[in-house]
Amino acid sequence: LNFVSRTIVKRTQPGQRQTVEHQEYLCHAFNKEGLAAITFADKTYPRRSAFCVINKVLDDYVEKFGQSWRNHTSDSNEGNLILEAALKEYQDPSKADNLLRVQKELDETKIVLHKTIDSVLARGEKLDNLVAKSSDLSVASQMFYRTARKQNQCCK
Repeated sequence: LNFVSRTIVKRTQPGQRQTVEHQEYLCHAFNKEGLAAITFADKTYPRRSAFCVINKVLDDYVEKFGQSWRNHTSDSNEGNLILEAALKEYQDPSKADNLLRVQKELDETKIVLHKTIDSVLARGEKLDNLVAKSSDLSVASQMFYRTARKQNQCCK
């Protein structure tokens, strides 16, 4: 993984993001003004979320260590604590990407709305059936009334 990581990072220009497929994983790399980070994720992890995590890790690193990284000439593990925390926190892609989280909430809301609309339509159909039955009953009762009046006329 070190060789693949170094190769991908070297080929990622400052300000550029790229995704490379390696075996069963996707390698997402981001070079932010010379400070680069790479993550290996399975193919189901959303690309946008992976880059959000990388960007957050780079921002946290710069916040904690400042520009000291510019003096490094080899790999450094001083940001491992930041990486471990990000690995735990962002197992769920919606935590990393607010847009993905909002989209997921919208999808759930849409499902609820569809169910509500379906139940309202079903209720409307039931009301239509009741109105039809009521009309039929009204017609039947009028016919009964007329028939009863005719039958009662002969008995007077």
